[in-house]
Amino acid sequence: MAWSPPFPRLPGPADLSRRLKKLDRVFSIEKIRAEGIGAGEVIAYYEECSPAYRKHHSREGSMHLAISPGRFRPEGFSGQLERISAAWPAEPPHDVLELGFGQGFNLAWLASRFPAARFSGIDLTPTHPGLARSRLDQLGLSNVVLAEGDFHALPYADASFDHVYAVEAFCYARDLKQALSEVTRVLRPGGTFRLFDGYLVRRPETLSAEEALAAELLAKGMALESFQLVDDVVDAARAVGLESLAVVSLDAEVAPNLKKLERLTGAVIRFPWLGRRALARRSPMRGRNVISGYLMYATVMLGLTGYREILLRKPR
Repeated sequence: MAWSPPFPRLPGPADLSRRLKKLDRVFSIEKIRAEGIGAGEVIAYYEECSPAYRKHHSREGSMHLAISPGRFRPEGFSGQLERISAAWPAEPPHDVLELGFGQGFNLAWLASRFPAARFSGIDLTPTHPGLARSRLDQLGLSNVVLAEGDFHALPYADASFDHVYAVEAFCYARDLKQALSEVTRVLRPGGTFRLFDGYLVRRPETLSAEEALAAELLAKGMALESFQLVDDVVDAARAVGLESLAVVSLDAEVAPNLKKLERLTGAVIRFPWLGRRALARRSPMRGRNVISGYLMYATVMLGLTGYREILLRKPR
């Protein structure tokens, strides 16, 4: 059966071409394509964009998409956490780890609802532990331990956690097999790893030149060298000993948030000279984020990228 996206298709190549031309009038596309992305750029992206996330995305500090089918609702930012906790048995996990905790929104939500559980979080960005700790302290939460570090080399003992999760953070894995091996190592037998993220859903060789360019720019706008392919993540997980339990499409659930971001960034793109002037006053990475906001809804609707929940388990 031929795959089809869960939305009515946009006019296709003509619409994508129009969007790319508009972006090129505001940004230098070839310059962006030539720039490499590494750990330093990821840190800069989050340090520079944190205030913008608070101002334009979530006042509470959520740094991910809202699961909000039908229309955008701010309470949808807890949608991923509701899905995580709903899957836990009557007795929640004793030890839980978040990879890439950002400003602490996820840990605060879960730790406040499961006070008997022990939560840990690790994040690459130096400013994030302070921001998250401030939030946790304001809520009086003492069941969370934070660490600055890289999830390719987790500073935890073998078999330390019952559950590991990452919300729009594992896309920054530079070495997928190594990062998944570390998750496998720190999970207890029977423990689970739940991922929420945007992925490439079609193999690169099936994309037209403009589709490939759109996917590349979308990734660069979020400080990614490229998007992970869903099948590659599942295959790499199996290779290190994890079982694949489920892959769930959440495209329709995040679409209202994507549309909101498209409208917001479209205001910068609409008049190129004003857009260039506005972006000149912003930090480079914050300006780059406009590209992603402008392309995300279109690439999902066209079936180039998709938002997925992936559930993996370490065998007993």
